[in-house]
Amino acid sequence: MKESWQDELEKLSKRVKELEDSDSQHRELERSLLEKEQKFRIIVENSLEGIFIETLEGKILECNLAGAKMYGYTPEEMVGLTIADLVPEEFAKDLPEVVTEHETTRGVFVSRISKKKNGEVFPTQIATKIIHIEGKPRLLAYVRDISQQKEIEKKLKEARKVFASLFNSSPLALVYIDKNCQILNINPSFTRLFGYHLTEVKGKNICKGLIHPPDKIEEGVVVIKKSLKGSYYTETVRKKKDGTLFPVAISSARVVIDGKVQGVIITFQDITERKRLEERLEKLAHFDVFTGCYNKEYGLSLFERQIKISRRNATPLLLCYVDIDNVKYINDNFGHREGDVVLKKVVQLFKSILREVDIICRLGGDEFLLVFPDSSLKDAPRIRERLLKNLEKLNNKLAKSYKISFSIGFSGYDPANPLSMDELIQLADQKMYEDKKNRKKK
Repeated sequence: MKESWQDELEKLSKRVKELEDSDSQHRELERSLLEKEQKFRIIVENSLEGIFIETLEGKILECNLAGAKMYGYTPEEMVGLTIADLVPEEFAKDLPEVVTEHETTRGVFVSRISKKKNGEVFPTQIATKIIHIEGKPRLLAYVRDISQQKEIEKKLKEARKVFASLFNSSPLALVYIDKNCQILNINPSFTRLFGYHLTEVKGKNICKGLIHPPDKIEEGVVVIKKSLKGSYYTETVRKKKDGTLFPVAISSARVVIDGKVQGVIITFQDITERKRLEERLEKLAHFDVFTGCYNKEYGLSLFERQIKISRRNATPLLLCYVDIDNVKYINDNFGHREGDVVLKKVVQLFKSILREVDIICRLGGDEFLLVFPDSSLKDAPRIRERLLKNLEKLNNKLAKSYKISFSIGFSGYDPANPLSMDELIQLADQKMYEDKKNRKKK
């Protein structure tokens, strides 16, 4: 009997210990749940989004501070309101009387117009999900105020409209390409300049010869690469749809969105007229407008440059001073127009017999300098003979009652005994006057 009593006591002790362990686990579980609930409350109350717990009919049972502030209420005032109280009247009729699992957004935010306590409406995004609390179905709703986002979108939309307006109305040809050189858009000025419509070029690689002559394709790739690194400007040649080549000024700027380069906008300006004007200005600066040969200032600069080359290379240089003897007689007796014709014909004669490297310079009036690189005084007799022989042919061709005649003088630059430009001109001028005197004696 004693042994049986001990067994019972041992069993009772084990049962007490089991109950104590169970109670300890229960208290630990309660502590853990309480800790988790506190953490959850902290997260909910500090959330920037509105968090609501509602009945399936839309009656608010609980909400966080952010949700209440969003609508202009206190959390206590929110309790008991319905979803219909938080939307404009015209939208309230579309709300379901009871939310079903099928009608929840399951975590996907959808847009909705909401209404504050003061009647002000504002855009929101709402996501809902049915949960169970103490065995009862409840609606958990997350609400975002997207007023700022909508304002940004509005400004962005307006900016895009402005950009599109500027892009399309620009008098300069514009093309918008992505980082891979694919054409995204062109403006009407591009169509007028190059002849392409957007439907013909959209999605095509601009660097594949679309507007590039064959010898400019590689250059076009370089332009894009440099443009992606920053603004770029160059002047070159491009090709129209019909194959016409023309000079163009190209400038570019990167398109940067959210700190990332998305593409490049390239501007093309036809500079044909400007180039023509520059050529005319250059001609006025370098050439004698009347005869077409070099003018005195530019001709003498070329002569001086050629002297430096001869000095550096130790090569000879020949200078010929030519005076048209009877221009005054022709002007006085046949008119200045006839004298002008003579000057032009003489320059044509010079150009027909001189080399491309030789220099023809009009000093003024009826006096000219002819410069022959890599030639010496040994070549002077041959050059004189050619000049006079061709002059005779010119006189025969003109068949006038007068004859054009030349007075010619030569001087030579010798690297072993160099003279300055002024000394060479003075010496050739002196020889020319000697030639004039000798022919008058005859």
